[in-house]
Amino acid sequence: MTQIEYHLVDAIFYFVGFTIPIYFILKSRSKKIEGDIVVKLMMLFAGFMVIQFIYHIAGMLNLKLLSKGILEPVSATALTIFAIIYYFSIKKMKRKEEEASI
Repeated sequence: MTQIEYHLVDAIFYFVGFTIPIYFILKSRSKKIEGDIVVKLMMLFAGFMVIQFIYHIAGMLNLKLLSKGILEPVSATALTIFAIIYYFSIKKMKRKEEEASI
């Protein structure tokens, strides 16, 4: 498989994967759960997926500066922020559960 085919296949998978968090966000907004941490995490994850989609399109077009120089670090930053928010939200939920059980 050539590099162009690899980027094309990955771009398709990231675009399809992007639809899942968007569907979840739209469904949760119709149920008025906007402040929920899960919705915020899904928004961050959807942002990561869009960045990856654009990264692979840029790679397919051989735009190395855009793909490797800009989008790759932005993508890593988005995923890191997602992980940090997830970690602290889980920690906060466990603390609330412990306080409720006392």
